[in-house]
Amino acid sequence: MKKTSDKPVSTKKRVFFSFLFLVLAALSVWAVTSQAKDFSLRRFLEYLNQNNPWWLAAAFLAMLAYIGFDALMVRCLLKDFGYPRSFPKCVSYAAADLYFSAITPSATGGQPMEAYFMVRDGVPAIISTVVMLTYLLLYTVSIIIIGLICLVLVPSSFLAFSTLSRIFIAAGAVIQLCLAFFYAMLLWNKNLLRKILDWAIRVLAKLHILRNPDYRRKKLETQMEQYAKATELLRGRRKLLIKTLLLNLAHRVSQILVTVFCFLAGGGALDLAPKLFAMQSNVVIGACCIPIPGSMGVTDLLMLDGFSSLMSEQESANLELLSRCTSFYICILLCGLIVLTKYLIIRFRRERT
Repeated sequence: MKKTSDKPVSTKKRVFFSFLFLVLAALSVWAVTSQAKDFSLRRFLEYLNQNNPWWLAAAFLAMLAYIGFDALMVRCLLKDFGYPRSFPKCVSYAAADLYFSAITPSATGGQPMEAYFMVRDGVPAIISTVVMLTYLLLYTVSIIIIGLICLVLVPSSFLAFSTLSRIFIAAGAVIQLCLAFFYAMLLWNKNLLRKILDWAIRVLAKLHILRNPDYRRKKLETQMEQYAKATELLRGRRKLLIKTLLLNLAHRVSQILVTVFCFLAGGGALDLAPKLFAMQSNVVIGACCIPIPGSMGVTDLLMLDGFSSLMSEQESANLELLSRCTSFYICILLCGLIVLTKYLIIRFRRERT
């Protein structure tokens, strides 16, 4: 049997996606600053200097909680499946998901890299697959729940956006609902997953990327039986699913709260915080409508559009830049460092054996 490679993503692809991430980040910042006619770097620096440090610290802690709740959710599922892993290891899994999701189109690289680290730590591939699908399902459901609650309690938050932004948000909601249904089907219908994987094997074999397709198909049948047993463990475990859903809700809320805390740090009125929270939940929903790494561009557009109904263009740009830097760019940089550390540990252990 061929040894599993320590490089699931080629170096060239990692470099390319990282370079693309930096280019899109630079373009996003340029788009934000050019959108506000009165924006200047001097005013932005003055804005940062005048920020309340306690609210800024709260924003930073919310960003850390965003990673932490992700790790706790994975740890909860792995423990229930009989593969308990330490919190630091689960943090590395969460960091891999967040980092590679941010630098790859449609977040396609996140879950494979997270599963790769799990497998390297002794978690069977089929268990990591079930964990990832459960995570994706509840991750999607959680933002739908938050969005619906915000729509009911603060309907004006949606109406404050322009027509184009509303279309993006509506499209994002439809996509999220379709994804939730698709993930549920993959979890409870092993035949659908088998057909998808069998099709992938045939395509990769024709492209001469995958060798021994017949062997892979036989192995797939065995794994599908294991997959069915693993998914069967989820049936009837309402407490586990509710606990995991609550952790996902906390994960999503932490991300949204970064923007709210940044708003308050800049002197924003406390009574506007609920509306801003609801607006940011709409931004998160609408951001998935276009498959761009990290949803850059779309997220910036939606944030500027929504914030402009509450404040001036300069203030909107200031809040958008500070919020995105904290909740996204700093978060991804931190996750990248965690992933690098994890990868170096794997290399070090491999060389010692």
